[in-house]
Amino acid sequence: MISFINKNNKLNEVKNSLTITYPRTVNIMYGNYPYSDVVHNFILDIKNNLDSKMENHTNVKGGMTKWDHFVNNNNFQSFLAYLINTHQNNYPDVFKYFLERKTVEEAWGNEIKKGDRLNYHVHTCWHGVLYLTKGSNLILPELNIQITPEPGDYYIFPPYIWHGFDAHQEEANRYSLIFNIVQSNQSFKFEEKENFLYDRQDS
Repeated sequence: MISFINKNNKLNEVKNSLTITYPRTVNIMYGNYPYSDVVHNFILDIKNNLDSKMENHTNVKGGMTKWDHFVNNNNFQSFLAYLINTHQNNYPDVFKYFLERKTVEEAWGNEIKKGDRLNYHVHTCWHGVLYLTKGSNLILPELNIQITPEPGDYYIFPPYIWHGFDAHQEEANRYSLIFNIVQSNQSFKFEEKENFLYDRQDS
């Protein structure tokens, strides 16, 4: 669920998307992946494949799998097919001819425990998050909105959207699956991630 931080502002909601101007106009695609068994399996997969080298190594100040852990995962490929089928007519720039023009080179899982946080940062490409549990709200300060995670909810963001959250206050762990969508000819090496996903310097 998306809600305004400053509730005096209004929201223009279009089918499966939000168009927000605060101060610039962006479009956020959203929906709910209705396969709770797959969502549960993603959680188990993350728990069993946390990489100690990734812990607190990136903007994720918590647990994390390898960057490409889910790229070739069958369940993730099914989820990606669902996104393409759901959104390609309304958002052809991203999802039409997706398999020919786009690629997902990074798809990873996060485990956020009490006290963990997500540093405010941006991605330089379209990127998405599939929430697997409830947990800390994702804050998008320049858009004056926050996203309240619900299991199965997903959001697809355009490039350069500041987002993050402060220390997780709940006892239950928060799990999510994040992925980056790039042009087929736009490739990033995993060792370049510190430049690809960078900390907000003024936060």
